[in-house]
Amino acid sequence: MVIYLDANVIVSYLLYTEKTEEARKVLEREEAFATTINTLEEAVFVGMRLIFEEYYGDYKLKKFKKTLKQNFEIYQQYLSNLNRLVSELPIVLLPVPSDLTSLVQVMEGYSLLPNDALIALTCKVQKIDKIATFDSDFRGVDFLKVIP
Repeated sequence: MVIYLDANVIVSYLLYTEKTEEARKVLEREEAFATTINTLEEAVFVGMRLIFEEYYGDYKLKKFKKTLKQNFEIYQQYLSNLNRLVSELPIVLLPVPSDLTSLVQVMEGYSLLPNDALIALTCKVQKIDKIATFDSDFRGVDFLKVIP
């Protein structure tokens, strides 16, 4: 059985958070994992934002963007670890559905924001019934079992 990995589990596995132990238990399971490029993009951004806040304090977009040019090396280890995680587990990278009508239906039917609706729709299309996430919004999606 395949488990869809949400960005918050990936970030908590790679960077220490209050959910790190739970994320480790999920990723130690003897199951296959899958995700999408939009979820990886979110994991990249959230992880980099947490690193930025550790180095500079409060998040400011303009200052964050400046670090991309002037101090990108502070993000290198995280990005390298993310790349290693995706390649070593391995995590299958799924295509995302491109049907806007279905996306809007999932948003409306399950009260999800667009990115979460895209994740749910991807799982539905790919016949994935488990999602590893710390986002309680997915608990209302009747075709997904949330773990942990």
